Amino acid sequence: MGLCLRPKYFWSRYHCLLENRMFVSKKIIIAAFGILALVVFRLISISSPHHNQTTIFSQLPAQLGTEAPTYDSVPTSANNQTKTKVLNVIDGDTFKIEGEKIVRLIGIDAPETSKGGECYAQEATNKLEEMILNKEVLLEKDVSETDKYHRLLRYVWVGDVLVNEALVLDGFAKASSYPPDIKYQERFKEAERAGREKGLGLWGDTCTKPTIKPSSTTSPSTGGSYVCDCRKTCSQMSSCAEAQYQLNICGCKARDADGDGIACDTDCQ
Repeated sequence: MGLCLRPKYFWSRYHCLLENRMFVSKKIIIAAFGILALVVFRLISISSPHHNQTTIFSQLPAQLGTEAPTYDSVPTSANNQTKTKVLNVIDGDTFKIEGEKIVRLIGIDAPETSKGGECYAQEATNKLEEMILNKEVLLEKDVSETDKYHRLLRYVWVGDVLVNEALVLDGFAKASSYPPDIKYQERFKEAERAGREKGLGLWGDTCTKPTIKPSSTTSPSTGGSYVCDCRKTCSQMSSCAEAQYQLNICGCKARDADGDGIACDTDCQ
């Protein structure tokens, strides 16, 4: 029904006026119902669980959950990181950096060269040299700054490779927990499990076979990647690893004047 337009007679005009008022009232009522329905629909949509989940998840940081249980190929935080150059490798888990500081890889334990030359010690030392010697590396601190020997305790990255983990994975070291520095310990345990299953390095046959150490000598003789020569002085050594080799494998006791098991202390400690 539309609006009533100008009737001719008075009573018709009165009747038309009533119709117009009724028409306007109906329009107002319809509009009010429409607004009310819109408000109710909006309240329902806001209070729905799906809406709340969407709102909450849209506000979460994009990196939530990336630290665990997934494994990152780079350090997860820029905090506690330092770039430096490696000057010398002492053994399979210890090396010297710029500023004459000694760094101990945390979370792992490589065979010792200072205990008479444990099985696979030289191989572990050579591997660490191959990975980091004379290279710029990224040192990552966990909780502790140093150990009781004042060595820096660090994870070491070369590009996207976590050196600590790589040594364990290839059988050059064992996973070893040193609380409170346990950020990557689950990674190291998994790496050791994989290395054991493949029979790599320490988990292979090499360390189950008896080995014969060369006796002390004063004349050059071939021995692995180095040559036994007790006439060489510390300044003539190509690296701390060679000095340790001369001491442990070749029996050159002159390289360990104070008898602490570390060759060429002035240069390598």
